[in-house]
Amino acid sequence: MSGEIWLWAVVGALAAGAALLVLRPLARAGMGALPAAALAAAPAVLAFALYVWIGQPGLPDMPLSARDVETRQQAELLRLTSDLEARLEAAPDDARGWRVLAAAWRGLGRTEETANALARAVQAEGGLDAAPAGLLADYGEARAAASAGIVTPEAQAAFRAALGREAGHPKAWHYLALERLQSGDELGALALWRGLEAASGADAAWLGSVRNRIDGLVKQLGPAAADVAPATPAGASPDG
Repeated sequence: MSGEIWLWAVVGALAAGAALLVLRPLARAGMGALPAAALAAAPAVLAFALYVWIGQPGLPDMPLSARDVETRQQAELLRLTSDLEARLEAAPDDARGWRVLAAAWRGLGRTEETANALARAVQAEGGLDAAPAGLLADYGEARAAASAGIVTPEAQAAFRAALGREAGHPKAWHYLALERLQSGDELGALALWRGLEAASGADAAWLGSVRNRIDGLVKQLGPAAADVAPATPAGASPDG
């Protein structure tokens, strides 16, 4: 079998796997089998099409007919996502369904809708005082994304709630450091990022990004950065 055929086989398997990962929750959310399959497969299909297009820069511009097909696919995905949202309104306690909806909106680049769906998932899980730390941190992140990257008071509350559920949650910790930076407290942000660095394992996926933040602030602050000790957010402690 040639390398090209192998490539197509692997990509096909990955696309099928991605569809299966979200197909079951979509069905549980009340969507019929065929619409659920279409919604699950659409992101993988669109991603693969984009890969093929980007991977061949010598190709001419996409014909108008192909663009029309892509537009129709986006419109169908939007319709299916909106249909899922309408079904969830009749099942407001379906936290899994709201998270699936959030993932669909995220795939469409709709940041406000993503944040709103995650807010409903948090509500379905019992609110800020009861929802899992990961969901709370995801909601805070989505709320910040919907505000052009600004950690709003609403997002900050979600991150603090996440830390209350899981002390040292890295995403929540990072965003609270970012909030300090956005508030003009560079020293406070540096202390928090240094604390997160100290609390993280050597192979933590986020460690490189945290160190980049630290390096940038050290260069910005100059000698003032030397005496900034690692710190933790209020109510949090390093995981060790």
